[in-house]
Amino acid sequence: MMNRPEVKGILSSVLLLGLTASLTAVPALPFAGIGTIHAADASKSSNKTANKTANKTANKAVSKAPSAAASAKEMAALYAQIQAENAAQVVALVNKERKQAGLKPLVVHTNLSKMAKDKAIDMYKNNYFSHTSPKYGSPFDMMDAYNITYRYAGENIAKGQKTAADVVKAWMESPGHKANILNSKYTLIGVGYYNGHWVQEFIGK
Repeated sequence: MMNRPEVKGILSSVLLLGLTASLTAVPALPFAGIGTIHAADASKSSNKTANKTANKTANKAVSKAPSAAASAKEMAALYAQIQAENAAQVVALVNKERKQAGLKPLVVHTNLSKMAKDKAIDMYKNNYFSHTSPKYGSPFDMMDAYNITYRYAGENIAKGQKTAADVVKAWMESPGHKANILNSKYTLIGVGYYNGHWVQEFIGK
């Protein structure tokens, strides 16, 4: 890795007061639990109704636990899919802009993508909007912590845009963000999205 004074870093952020696209707005998945009714002993007809009710309640309680866990996993998978789709759309739109400018497309960097997602989650959960994280420090500190080497690096952040097209449009209309997106020195990109928070990380080696 180049020494810190030799590294060229560019930071840019935009906050638009639009509606935030939140994962909490995703429709809840229907509960799929079922209860099984066990037949009571026919010779004890007086207890039949009571036993059926008791057994039905007990079995419902047993069946709810795994169903609730399955539902939580399905929701987590749905959220992960939304995050991945938003990130992929941002990358595609960024490369479309670069192509129009006569630049080479950026290649998705796995670890940089993880860092960008973690930064978006960090901003949301710790209620801040800044390039400097109270947990991770600057983007360059965070890259070091994630073992990401670079000679040139930059970050764009945004909050409140509803779609990938909205956030890329906002970035392209801002000189600082546009400069990062169209920087010829960058070759790799990572994009993160979480609850209306968008993060782009760029590096060049």
